[in-house]
Amino acid sequence: NIEGVKVGDKVYFHITNLEQDWDIPHGFAVKGMNTAELLIMPGQTRTSLWYPKHEGVFPFYCTDFCSALHQEMQGYIRVSSKTSNLNISYN
Repeated sequence: NIEGVKVGDKVYFHITNLEQDWDIPHGFAVKGMNTAELLIMPGQTRTSLWYPKHEGVFPFYCTDFCSALHQEMQGYIRVSSKTSNLNISYN
């Protein structure tokens, strides 16, 4: 899960497919991102840019069925207001 994002921030997603088999792509999407999903082939890295326009909790997930663990490939991004005083430390 991702915390500390504020409305209007520039958010880059760098997604790498680490699969060893050549025929197992992964997809990536963020609900509410208003961009097309990414399709990432094995060994490939793709980048997506997002400027969140409002507060909320946005799910991200793998969009291509890839394995028995497909349902585990998900998380959430929490977007706070520009004036939020939420301090996040990554020590």
